[in-house]
Amino acid sequence: MAHVLLGCQMLVAVVFAAAVVSKRPGKAFAEFTASTGRLLPPRLTGWRRPAARGVFAAELTTVVLVAVPATAAAGFALAATLLTGFAVGIAGALRRGERTPCRCFGAASARLGPAHLVRNLSLATVAAAGLVMASLASAGPTQPGPAAVAAVASLSGAALVIRMDDLIALFAPTSVSRSRRK
Repeated sequence: MAHVLLGCQMLVAVVFAAAVVSKRPGKAFAEFTASTGRLLPPRLTGWRRPAARGVFAAELTTVVLVAVPATAAAGFALAATLLTGFAVGIAGALRRGERTPCRCFGAASARLGPAHLVRNLSLATVAAAGLVMASLASAGPTQPGPAAVAAVASLSGAALVIRMDDLIALFAPTSVSRSRRK
């Protein structure tokens, strides 16, 4: 069970670390702040800057908490809460017809859609599983073989999550122009 916990820690920490790095101060953070404003309910758009700063701080805190075994349970709880909140925010924006670009991992141009809900709810499930395991697991050493498998699997999973928009675009059907159909 220790190697599964390690995999959850690595997956959540890498995903949140990538999110933090992609929102570094400057243009990327300004774009994230603007997209945050479009995700908030209309009556709260004035809170876009504090909301964006709060998300950034919470994501950074999640990375630190999840990476340290003694605080991993708190980190997983924070991650699950954030990811569920992100899913609720995205669902509300989609219901309002808002299709702003997702700036979760930087300057992506992909519009929000159901895949972003699935991604966040899947990550929330991983965080919840990590919370349960961190709460129940004794701090024992992991065997090198299973730990290596957990590391490769979690890093591969994190790469898929981080590059999800690119993968969707890669495998999306393309239209054939009329001139090529003749």
